Amino acid sequence: MSLLTTIIKLRAAQTERALPLSRVRHHHLSHRPLIVIPLNRSGEAASPLALMLGTHQHRPHLLVAPPRGTNSDLLNDTAAVINTYIQGFQQEIETRPATAKRPVQELYTDAPQILVPNAPSAQYLQLLGRALRFRPPPDGIDPTLSAPRLGQWLTYLSDRREYPGSALMLALTDLLATHWATGQSPMEDTNLAAILAWIDPPLHTTGLRAALDADNPLLHRPAGPTTDPSFDSIELDRIFKDFDTARTSGNTEAQAHHLADLRQTLDAYLRPTWNNAWTALSLLQGLPQTPGANKRWTTDKLHFTQQSRYIDDGGRPQPINDHAVQAARRLGQLEQAAANFEAERALEDPFALAERHTTGEAFTGTVVETDPDHTALTDKGNLTLRPRFTLHTTDPLRLEPGHTLVTPDNTKRRYAICESTPQPGGSRIVMQSNTHNGTLRNPNRDAIPDLGAEMCFTTAPEYFQQPQFPTRENTPWTHGGPPDDQASPQPAEEDA
Repeated sequence: MSLLTTIIKLRAAQTERALPLSRVRHHHLSHRPLIVIPLNRSGEAASPLALMLGTHQHRPHLLVAPPRGTNSDLLNDTAAVINTYIQGFQQEIETRPATAKRPVQELYTDAPQILVPNAPSAQYLQLLGRALRFRPPPDGIDPTLSAPRLGQWLTYLSDRREYPGSALMLALTDLLATHWATGQSPMEDTNLAAILAWIDPPLHTTGLRAALDADNPLLHRPAGPTTDPSFDSIELDRIFKDFDTARTSGNTEAQAHHLADLRQTLDAYLRPTWNNAWTALSLLQGLPQTPGANKRWTTDKLHFTQQSRYIDDGGRPQPINDHAVQAARRLGQLEQAAANFEAERALEDPFALAERHTTGEAFTGTVVETDPDHTALTDKGNLTLRPRFTLHTTDPLRLEPGHTLVTPDNTKRRYAICESTPQPGGSRIVMQSNTHNGTLRNPNRDAIPDLGAEMCFTTAPEYFQQPQFPTRENTPWTHGGPPDDQASPQPAEEDA
């Protein structure tokens, strides 16, 4: 949590109302998302008791497992609903023309989006996917609508969720906490009812008082995936015992009655969270979406298209653990995605840019000197125009020389820090313009700002690059490369 966010949260606690952190949205929100609210059976790791899911607020699907016995029917019904939803986006193809950096690409025109109430629910779906994807396809069920196929998709969507900026699977509490600061702790912000109470409290009350009411599990049930202990002991235990008694006596009519009672009870438990999820979605949709969110959604569509083709071609389920090289590549991709996402946010969101000012990852300075005719040698030994100018800044600076920077006023130009010298009351920074400079014969004087101009700089998104990994042929066998044809060498004896 940055210093600026901490100050705003303290102010929210003082005023007892949530305060905005960002007035723009950095994640794409689909016009037809699938909201999924899982509820796990008490005492078991990934055994759902019920799920409420759907794409329409007033027509949710409530799927309930029986009190005793297998939950195969629930899993099959869940797989049919979610897989059918995903298949609805595997119809229309669009083509992205080739550019200087990439070839022609074909991708689906849209992609699925699953919204869950909180991060624990997303983690539960990931756990459920891991439990389902290795199951054999059941007989008599279309493999494309089966629980194993659902396991593959849940695992894939959960993996994509780890990439900052990806929007294929999102937790609503995470999105709300990104855009509003409450006066409660980050742990309390994972309660959907509580964070909504701060943001949108009822009339004639404050966010704090509404959140205190929402924290009462007897008045507002937790959003899952685990049930509240009082709900288990007071309501579920009674229904389960009555069902067991009816099953032991062979009273089928009583069993059906208790199943209907269980369904009604779980509907009453999940319905408030279902309504809160749609309220949260409405609040988030009211924020303008940034161009960067559209760009990242295109990347999501491309990944979804590639995964769809992999699965359609009979691709095997994801392994339990990645081998060493694949794990390193994935870590590099996550680090690059996180750095690029934060850099892109700063270019589109004044609050994110202000946060980077407090950490020294952005600075504002006044132009005090200019050198429009400065030249430099390229890698090929050619002389090229590289104008320079000097800034004076009082902001803290953590960026070292060589960093590629960009200004929010013109994101197409690229600059670099050549020299940074601390001075009393600030720093003296020599900057170089690396793009759109013109030529020696026809220079572009707009590349250099005027004396006295105020300029703001932050890290360019493309500055962060993945490390170069060796090819499989050059990877040692100990890290997943091809095995050596020769016998493994014997360890040398240690010196006495």
